[in-house]
Amino acid sequence: MSKKNVLSVIIALILSLGITILTNSENIFKNKIPTESYRVYLKGELIGLIKSEDELNNYINDKQQDIKEKYGVNKVYIPNDINVVKDITYENNLTSVSSVYNTISEKSPFTIKGYVFTIDKTKSTDYTEGTDEDPNATVEDKEKIIKINVLNKELFKNSVMKTVFSFVTEEEYENVINETQNAIIDTGEIIEALYIEDYITSKEAYIPVNEKIYTNEEELTQVLLFGSDKNMSVYTVSKEDTLESVAEANKMNVNELLIANSALRSENALLYEGQQLTVGVMNPLFSMVEEKHVVSDQTISYKTEYVYDNTKMVGEQYVRTQGSNGITRVTQKVKIVNGETINALISGSEEIKPVVNEVIVRGGKRPTIVSAGNWGWPTNIPYIITSNYGWRWGRLHRGVDISGTGYGSPIYAAKPGVVVDVSYHNSFGFYVTINHQNGYYTRYEHMANLSRYVKPGDYVKMGDTIGDMGNSGASQGTHLHFEIWDGYPYRAGSNSYNPLLFY
Repeated sequence: MSKKNVLSVIIALILSLGITILTNSENIFKNKIPTESYRVYLKGELIGLIKSEDELNNYINDKQQDIKEKYGVNKVYIPNDINVVKDITYENNLTSVSSVYNTISEKSPFTIKGYVFTIDKTKSTDYTEGTDEDPNATVEDKEKIIKINVLNKELFKNSVMKTVFSFVTEEEYENVINETQNAIIDTGEIIEALYIEDYITSKEAYIPVNEKIYTNEEELTQVLLFGSDKNMSVYTVSKEDTLESVAEANKMNVNELLIANSALRSENALLYEGQQLTVGVMNPLFSMVEEKHVVSDQTISYKTEYVYDNTKMVGEQYVRTQGSNGITRVTQKVKIVNGETINALISGSEEIKPVVNEVIVRGGKRPTIVSAGNWGWPTNIPYIITSNYGWRWGRLHRGVDISGTGYGSPIYAAKPGVVVDVSYHNSFGFYVTINHQNGYYTRYEHMANLSRYVKPGDYVKMGDTIGDMGNSGASQGTHLHFEIWDGYPYRAGSNSYNPLLFY
């Protein structure tokens, strides 16, 4: 057979096959009309072919009466991982809506319409680049992105305001918003700025009912204050209880107890037997910031000096100069976050009344000295106490935080002694420890650098410079953390004391 004849045979064969295929296809769909239907996919897997998407939605809504009653809503929706795709098909093997519903209810949670609020602690309120999460965010950053589900925006807004009023009064808030704060005359304070530091966004969403959805303002307010309902509990007041004893028993300070219980208006609030108080370790979900301008009069205590008169007999003494305290008017810029002073800076000071040291004359041939019983203040004056000795955020704050004198300002030895430790610690930062050889030790923490003034074994006198004020270690602003101990700090058998009791 010639090549031309072979080619003709092949073409004829192909044409005959094509006709056969077309004929078979026509037979398959003969007497059938294409109809509109919907393919239902769950997590990308086809679980059924239904006639109407509305029929499925209505079936779900009718069946989920418990969800509607629990959340007080009128509508329950399909899960977020369901995809319903419209199709035109000749198929007539439709899946029953009840069968599709049963498959969904076994594998995925239904949803209700609400709002998702995101508190992003990695961004500040001036962030304007959008609301999407950073795909390159670290695990640590993602832990600082908190999502809260609510049914409506008002519930979240009201809970935020109740949380805010735990840190500032409604009157203070209204005065700031309406610009009606009283001007400072001589002394006083005004709030220069009041804001939430973290970036908060919201979006309407279909929320799975297996996630936590807040429907109660009080519950959400407590979570905003404590970070989690696991961090808080209820304390029942007994007959002997005071604010101080309740706070101490629950590793809180009085201010934290007042913040957690807005019904307690002040430190003078009276408790009654059987009263229920919210207690626990506070960890607010957002940072409520107050920036204050404060003018106050600070008392400068006088010191007692002893001079010796060789013309007088030993044992004789008299007051040559009567001591009197001085008064310095101090202007401060203070930043307070969630009720705790984070940073304070003295922006100005004015002497209102000079301090006069008391001078006592004693008989005998001795040089002028300062009383051995005195403790010298460890920083420049004036200063600001930003945090006292006591419980704070569930931990015992074993010293006082002194601020206001500025980064790099001098830190002084509070008493004569021998330097026993000059080192660094992740929490303490750069620090110095002094043994005063009478059982007492002092510790000076968060210095700007490793002390360039002293080293272990050095003897120091009261008032000697031993370091520079800084912000090292676990510190949130320039300050000195000052401790006094009976025994070597943080060793078995040693005890810390409130340093202010020594002045």
